[in-house]
Amino acid sequence: MTSIDYLLPEYRRTLVQLKKFFTTKSSEKLKKGEHFLDYGDQSQKLGIVLDGILYSTYLSETGQEWISNFFYPPNHAIITSHESFMLESKSTESIRAYEDSTIIYITKTEYDDLTKQNPQLEHMVRVLAEASYVQALKRVYDFQSLTAAQRVKKFIAENNVLVQKVQRQHIASYLGIHRNIFTRVLHKI
Repeated sequence: MTSIDYLLPEYRRTLVQLKKFFTTKSSEKLKKGEHFLDYGDQSQKLGIVLDGILYSTYLSETGQEWISNFFYPPNHAIITSHESFMLESKSTESIRAYEDSTIIYITKTEYDDLTKQNPQLEHMVRVLAEASYVQALKRVYDFQSLTAAQRVKKFIAENNVLVQKVQRQHIASYLGIHRNIFTRVLHKI
């Protein structure tokens, strides 16, 4: 059991409830490489991945692009740049479809209207944000305390779906290592 596993039942229940708020929305298809959010745009959408994989990237000071997150059902299905969405600021990240994907979303205006009408929605989003925060903290701790090989092994154990679908260099980018190191560790497992 990982440190976030205790949150998963509530996360899943909340995700089901949140989907009910989205029932009036039609699903939308994103083709591989298509943007959900681009650098510098203000995030106007809060979405759920129904199928497929999306990923977020950011640019380092040297201009290198790094993968910072993957979005996929069922445990990582909420898509947004939380900072940009909540603070109504320009996004420092880009979110794109890694493969053809199906999503549903509401706009910031719809979100604001819905939370005024139904405080339960705000609670649901808070639960999801807390799970995301715990996951981000866990990732920071992993970067600070685990070797590259330990991070690879842990990622594989916790994200088997991604290991089967995502290219090695993209997982390596997410883990903050060179793809050759990732490949070497894989061969030793």
